[in-house]
Amino acid sequence: MTALCDPAQEFHRQPAPKLRTSKGSCAEKEGEGIVLALGGGFSRGFAHLGVLEVLEQERIPISAIVGTSIGALLGAAYADGISLHDLCDLGRRVRVRDFLRFHPSGQGAPSKDRIGQFVHDWFRVTEVEELPIPTAIVTTNLDTGAPFVFTRGPVELAIRASCAFPGLIKPVEYEGRVLADGCIVAPVPTAIASRIYGGCVLGVSVGSNAASESTSENVVRVFGSALGPSHGSALEPSWSRHADILLEPQVHQIDWSDFSRVDDAFAAGAEAMRQALPSLRELLARRSELTAAPSMSFCSESEVAV
Repeated sequence: MTALCDPAQEFHRQPAPKLRTSKGSCAEKEGEGIVLALGGGFSRGFAHLGVLEVLEQERIPISAIVGTSIGALLGAAYADGISLHDLCDLGRRVRVRDFLRFHPSGQGAPSKDRIGQFVHDWFRVTEVEELPIPTAIVTTNLDTGAPFVFTRGPVELAIRASCAFPGLIKPVEYEGRVLADGCIVAPVPTAIASRIYGGCVLGVSVGSNAASESTSENVVRVFGSALGPSHGSALEPSWSRHADILLEPQVHQIDWSDFSRVDDAFAAGAEAMRQALPSLRELLARRSELTAAPSMSFCSESEVAV
C-alpha cells in the first residue's frame, strides 16, 4: 500500500506573512481579506491548491478557511503552513486504497488510518483553534442529519470525520456523536463560512454539477451584493446563495478517484481563480468602503464545537 506520506520527508513551511492575516484582525477588517469555503470532491479537490497559489501570488489575504472533506484536509494543511508544492507532491503519490479504513471482507481490525497518520506526522498543531489561519472543519452528524462544525477541538479527529464518506471510510465517534463526511450536508460550505466568519466568501465547488459539465470552460459566478442586487436564483445550487464569488473549476472530466491528474486539477483551480480576480478585487474594494461595523453570527441550524 502506498503511504500518504514518507516519514523521512521534511515538508516545507510557508513564511507566515504570505499565508495569513492575524486572528485578531480577520473579523475586524473583513474588507481586507476573504473567507474561503472549500468543497469536497476527493481527487478533484486539488483544484483548491491552484486557487490558493493565485491568491498567494496576488497577495490577497485569507481571513479564514472553511472546509468540507478534501477541502477540510487541504485547507487545514495549508492553514498549518504546509507548502502547496508539498501538498501537490503528496497528492501525486496517493492511491484511493490509502484512504480506506474498512477491510474488503468487512472483517478483522481496521487498516491503518492514513489520513490520521498524515495529520499526526506533519501538522504542527493538535487543536483546530491553534491553526494560524482561523479554520472551521465541517462534518455531518449522522444521528441528526445536521452539520457539526469544528472551530475548536482535535484537528486530527475533525479532519478524519470530515473525510469519512459512508461506505468507504468508517464514521468517527466524538462526544457521543457519530460524524461523517461534511459533503453529505454541505458540499460547498459557503453558508457555514458566511454565518461563522462573515466577510467576503469565496466558494470553490469541485464536485459534479450540471453547470460545470455542460461547458469546457471554468465557471466563475459573482453574487456579491456590493456588485449587484442578485444573490442567486432558485435554479442555482444552495451553496451559491451564500457565496460572494463561486468558482467552478473545470474538473468534471477528472474521475473522483484519479489522483494521477492532480496537476490537471491544480491548473484548473488556478485558471478559475485568475478569471475571477477582477471581480474579486472590485468586490473587496467595494466592501472596504462600507462604513458599517462588521457583525458575526453563528450557524443556527448547525452545531459548532466551541
